[in-house]
Amino acid sequence: MELTYYGHSTFQIETGGTTLLFDPFFADNPHTDANASDFDPDVLILTHAHFDHYSDTEGVLDGSDPLVISNFEITQRVSEEYDHDAIQPLNEGADVTFDWGTIKATHARHTSSFPDGSYGGVPQGCVLELDDGVVYNTADTAPFAEMEWIGDLWDVDLMLAPVGNVFTMGIAGALHAAEMVDPDRVAPLHYDTFPPLETDLDEFQDTFGDAGYDTIVFDVGTSTSL
Repeated sequence: MELTYYGHSTFQIETGGTTLLFDPFFADNPHTDANASDFDPDVLILTHAHFDHYSDTEGVLDGSDPLVISNFEITQRVSEEYDHDAIQPLNEGADVTFDWGTIKATHARHTSSFPDGSYGGVPQGCVLELDDGVVYNTADTAPFAEMEWIGDLWDVDLMLAPVGNVFTMGIAGALHAAEMVDPDRVAPLHYDTFPPLETDLDEFQDTFGDAGYDTIVFDVGTSTSL
């Protein structure tokens, strides 16, 4: 499995010849020079409709024809607004299996609206069961008690969790989540993009290290094999 991080919550996983792109946010993302048109994913996964997770969806679809996986409201909007038929609606609690693996839609304690303010459905995270590991993308969330179920059901190799606070959980909240999920490694998302999200990554690594968890901080724009 190869993971490339583009800042904020945008990342790409390459696994078994399949490319999965999450929450495309490029044009207004100060952490990357990448353009939406640079990408040709097989699968595009959208956790919710906020601009910093959705705004470059159209640009990705202009240059590629991925399967779009998200909640009902988002997939319907993608289909109607962008005339894109390759969609897979997936609401919280459901799962779908493909040649590349299984995706399970999980709860995320957050909000969701499109950039125009209209309703974006219920936000969600996901658990990916891939041939080369299990990845839990919590998406934008606060800790919630059912995370313990995720830890019971899966041996999570990598948990991706927001740590920027203000709009999501911060470092302490992410640690609480990790204590329920018990992943092998934790990587931070959703930090430093805007002034309210400034985060001390040394504190993140020290806090998790003191609690006995391995962490990995991805360099923006570089690929890491996991």
